[in-house]
Parts: sequence; C-alpha cells; structure tokens
Amino acid sequence: MISKLEFQNIIEKYHLDGLIENVKWDIDKDKTLTIKFMSPTREMIGSVVYNNFPLPESSIGISNTTQLDKLLNITGGDLLLDYIKEGKVFTKLLISDNEFNLNYTLSDLLTIPKTGDYNGPEDYNISVDLDDEVMSALIKAKNALSNSDSVVVTPSLMGLSFIFGGDLEYSNKVTYIIQNPTFDDKSQFELIYGSDLLKAVLVANKGAESGALYLNSQGLMKLEFNFKGLKSLYYIVAKTN
Repeated sequence: MISKLEFQNIIEKYHLDGLIENVKWDIDKDKTLTIKFMSPTREMIGSVVYNNFPLPESSIGISNTTQLDKLLNITGGDLLLDYIKEGKVFTKLLISDNEFNLNYTLSDLLTIPKTGDYNGPEDYNISVDLDDEVMSALIKAKNALSNSDSVVVTPSLMGLSFIFGGDLEYSNKVTYIIQNPTFDDKSQFELIYGSDLLKAVLVANKGAESGALYLNSQGLMKLEFNFKGLKSLYYIVAKTN
C-alpha cells in the first residue's frame, strides 16, 4: 500500500509539470524505486530515489506520465499496486482504492530514452541551503517575469544573485539575493540558466526537509532535496553565452 499523495509526490519530482513524460522505473529487491530522467533539451539529468515502494523487483516503462497522473487524480486515500505480466514482461500497472480499479498500460523498455548518470567531478565553488522561504522567493521572481526564459546567477558582495531577465541589456529585471552562501576563492563568474526549468524543479520540491544548491565556475548547477523516504537530485548545465 502507498498513499495517493505519496505516490503523486514521487511522480511530481521527475514529471516537473509535464516536462518529462518517458522514464523507466527500476525497483530492486529491497523495494527501492529509482527513476532516472533527462530533460528534452538535455540541459538537465536527475534522479528520484524512494524507499519501500510497494512493488516487487522489476523494471517498467512509463511513456505517458501525464496520463498516469490523471488516473491517480480520481483515486483517494491508500492505494494498492500490482502488475499484469505476460511471460517475463510487465504489461499493465494495476492501481486500486476503495472505489476505483485502474489499469495503466506499461511501455516497452526499448522505447524509453536512455538516461546516463553524471560521472564528472563533484567540485563546487559555491553552496547554499534552500528552504521554502528561499524557493518561494525565487519562484515569485520568475513569475514576475514569466516571458523571460533565462536567469543569470552570479556571486556578489551581498551573496548569490539570481537576476531574472538579466541576460538582456534592455529588459525588465528582478534580482533576488541568497545571503550567506559558502564561497571559495574562485567564486567570480556569471552563469545563465533556463529559468523555466529552475522554477519547475523548485516548485516540485517545496516542502523538502532539506535542500541545497551547488555551483561550479564551469557552469554546472546541482540541486538536491531530501524528504522522508525520498531523495531527488538534479544536475543542470548553464546555457552558452
């Protein structure tokens, strides 16, 4: 059994408001669910890891996460999950509550795009904690400039500045500064990221027990969030100036 809210919470972390649809779910013998994903533009890869997922060891293909989420929307309370299997292949995910019995058709794993792991160095020049107050402020800043698709991130004497609309000289701009980040002596650079993608990650991870953002001068941003029984991780590369 798993609660509807918990199940949707897992999905939300990679679905990112419809950005990512096609993923493989891997469930190991210890019932740990791992979902790896990549944005269509390939500027982000990430993973969601959830402990004690109520299905047996398996790998299944999800090709239409939006449809799965719509099915879950009509359910309530605790959900019972099961499979239909043809030979060695899982063909349907069965979801039931006290009122509904749902069948979700699974996809051939060969049709799911492969997602690699980040295997590069984990050396960062800046790190900062992300709590709901900071994430809400960044989301508000982005919403104030909904037509702008970029945010400039740069260290300053005040802290770590996020300048929405800052990639264009003659445009409206909103700046939010995260105070008291951890810097090293190489923390002088200016990086441009997709603001829509950053917002989607922040919205999906509000309410985390802990969160952190890391940056290096080569343009890699790492965001990680911890919830009870769940961890989400994102690597985002900066845009080319």
